[in-house]
Formats: sequence, C-alpha cells, structure tokens
Amino acid sequence: MKNRRGFTLIELLVVIAIIAVLIGVLLPALGKARKSARQAISLANIRSIATAGATYQSDQKGLLPLTPEWARMNNGGPALASTPLEGWCTWSAWGKNCDRFWYGMAFDVEAVDRPLNNYLSPGSIEGPTLPGAPLQASAQARTQYQLPVCRDPSDQVGHQRYWPQPNVGVSCYDDVGTSYQWQAKWWDQLLAKFPGDGFAQRFDRGARRFKLADSFIPSRLVWLNDEWADIIINSASDTFTAKNGYDDINKSILGFMDGHAAYLSVIPGGSSNPNLATRPDLIPAFNNEKYTVIFADLNN
Repeated sequence: MKNRRGFTLIELLVVIAIIAVLIGVLLPALGKARKSARQAISLANIRSIATAGATYQSDQKGLLPLTPEWARMNNGGPALASTPLEGWCTWSAWGKNCDRFWYGMAFDVEAVDRPLNNYLSPGSIEGPTLPGAPLQASAQARTQYQLPVCRDPSDQVGHQRYWPQPNVGVSCYDDVGTSYQWQAKWWDQLLAKFPGDGFAQRFDRGARRFKLADSFIPSRLVWLNDEWADIIINSASDTFTAKNGYDDINKSILGFMDGHAAYLSVIPGGSSNPNLATRPDLIPAFNNEKYTVIFADLNN
C-alpha cells in the first residue's frame, strides 16, 4: 500500500488565503449586482406608476390624480376646485393603507380610496366594505395588505412622520403606504407666483398646469420621486448631503411626465439664492439640464 501524504499547514494556509482573496474580490461585485437589481425594480415600479398615471389622465380629460385628502370622502376621481378639503399629503394618490392614523385621520387615505390604485392593481384593492367607513387602527388591512409596485427595495426608514428627520425603524412604505410620492416644489412656485390663490385654487391651477403637456418638456418634468428627492431639493443648505437607501449621496429615483424613470443626482436647494421666490427657474436645484421640479416655462 502506498502512503498518502496529507496537506501541510503551509498548504492549508495558502488555500485559505486564496479563498479569502476570492471572497474579497467577489463580495463587492455581488453587492454591486444586488444594488443594481434593487434599483432596476424601483425604476420599473416608477415606470408602472407613471404609466398608470397616463391612463388615468386619459380617462379624466387630462387631469392627474393630484389629490388633497378628499379621496376618502369622495372615493377617488379627478381633482376639482369645488371639492371640500381637509388636508393634503403627497402620498394620497396611490399606495397601501397607512400603518397608523395620520394626524387624527387628516391624511389617513386608505388604499381603496387612492385613485391610482385601481389602475395599478385593478380589482384587488384592500379596503372597507363601505367606501366611507374608515379603517380601525387595529385593522389587519393596515399591515397585511401589500402593494409591491409602491415599494422601493431600498426603503428602510421613512421621514414623513418627523419630516425631515428619520422615523425610528419604520419605512416610508409602511408609514404612509408608498415609497414614491408626488414631487411638490411646484406648490411653492405657485404660492409665490399667485399669492392671491386660495388652497383649492392652487391645487386646481397645478392640476391644470400638468394637463397642459405642450407647455413644457415632458421628458424633463418630474412628477413623482422617492422621498430623498424632496429631502435634498428642499434642504436649506447649498452643501447639504444625504445618503439614500442605496448608500449613494444625493441621488434619487425620479419619474417623468413622459413615462420614463431615471436614477439621478439631485441638487440641494439652499435658501440663499435671491431668485428663490421670483425666478425659481434660474435655480439649478429646481431646473437644470436633466430635470425640472417646477413649471419651468411659467416665469419665462
């Protein structure tokens, strides 16, 4: 019989070292691939919402679901200046049920009453038997019903509850029902441009501006985004930085009026620019070569 020689200690250490090197090379690549996969899901989600919005727009004579919190009272429909208003939130147009009562139900819009949901998931929206009956705080539909198209895979901590400070262990999706929200910088623009408008008038004006697709370049106008865009764009510092759920600095998933989505760098807004109130179209944070979050033609 031939003697079998085992591995020496040095040989074992060499093998272990080679394995460690391979792991060190492969892990970053795997992490990058995982990150790209999550971003691809998020971009697809926003494209789906944008497509649903275009269909809704066609059905509602050009109006998008630009909703104040009238949805729970009226069970969806187009934005109208004559509609009674209780409040406004940027997440009320689509998404699942909120995990909690929002400010005494002022912004507690249920999935069944979010107007875009029937376009995102027709015939399967969880909600109360009677549209006007609010969900109880302990209702299972608040936690069990899910709408994956409204969830960014990187969404771990939301900021709506203590805006702009982070929640404690609660994602934006679970807190308000969606990771993606209306971008609303146009509201500040209309407030400065038309100070005589009332609350409902400003919504009506905004809805009609989005309807006039020929008055701007749809491929540049952002109408929905993850909440990082809002945090960065509305920051008071020109040098503000924020790390998003993908561990990137000052980047956000953006959805455009022409239906496409992009993962782009977002510019901090700041508050020192003298054009802030009168010419927001001259501020790069609000209007640049890649995107605009205001009606850029309104001041020209």
